[in-house]
Amino acid sequence: MTKLMEPLQPNLKQHPVFFDMDGAIDDMIGLLTLMALDNCKLTGIALTNANCFSECAVTQIQRIIGLFGQRDLQVAISNAEPVNQFPEKWRAKSRLLSKLALGPDDESQLGSISKMEAAQFTAEKILEQDENTTVVLTGPAANLINAIRLYPAVLQKIDRIVWMAGAFLANGNVIAPDHDGSAEWNIFWDPASARDLLRTGVKIVLFPLDVCCQVSVDNYLLYHLRENSHFRLSQLVCDMLEIAQNNHPEYCMWDVLPCLFVGYPDIVRLSNTSIDIEMRGTSMGNMFKTSKGAPVHFASFVDDDKFYNCFIELMKKF
Repeated sequence: MTKLMEPLQPNLKQHPVFFDMDGAIDDMIGLLTLMALDNCKLTGIALTNANCFSECAVTQIQRIIGLFGQRDLQVAISNAEPVNQFPEKWRAKSRLLSKLALGPDDESQLGSISKMEAAQFTAEKILEQDENTTVVLTGPAANLINAIRLYPAVLQKIDRIVWMAGAFLANGNVIAPDHDGSAEWNIFWDPASARDLLRTGVKIVLFPLDVCCQVSVDNYLLYHLRENSHFRLSQLVCDMLEIAQNNHPEYCMWDVLPCLFVGYPDIVRLSNTSIDIEMRGTSMGNMFKTSKGAPVHFASFVDDDKFYNCFIELMKKF
């Protein structure tokens, strides 16, 4: 194995971050990533019942919060309903983490579930911050756009949205009847919400499949996580990735990449374009470039050496 380079220095100025996720295994590793970043003050978590079964995923989130000893951090569950639900086989994979000791068993040490519906919770957490919030979005847009509809002032309090969604590739990852496969599931789940979010004019940094698929779960990553298994986070992430890879041999760090970007922005190169979303027909949910669309920044290149190096070092936090 090649010796690891010296890690990049993270951006250490702490700022508020809200995490809007949908409960898959890579979302959970993304949560570990955000909570480990020194520059990230995580203010709340919203869970959409999309690529998971929320009753299982919410318990996993609570345990991860407990692992970091941040009992005051809350998670809220969205009541958003899909236009196109993720395949049940995909959603069931989130249950596989239940066999792992993600955090303390003592319920008094776990994060709590907010009594508020997630859109209300999201809006309140963003509005109550003195600074503008970075929203990391690794699931569908429905919860966030619902929060904005409830409280339009939320828009003025969002610094940027860092969103894993879409694909400029010829093929996305949607496999569904009467669909050409061009879309990505986070958008396909509710294309109208995705389009509405784009049209708010809020700053969006997009992480499409094109770049996220470049950081796969490979032998190099797993080797170094095993070598560092005396660190709790390294061992836990290694176990999570082995479970994921056993059920998906081509598993990638899809949702982890935008989370790590929050602390290490130099791992990617950003470009600018304008995009829109196909709302109907066999390409429903397809994200495409057009001069008439909404302007976005998007990650067009990832330095995979820097990504793996930074992630491996971060998972040595404890």
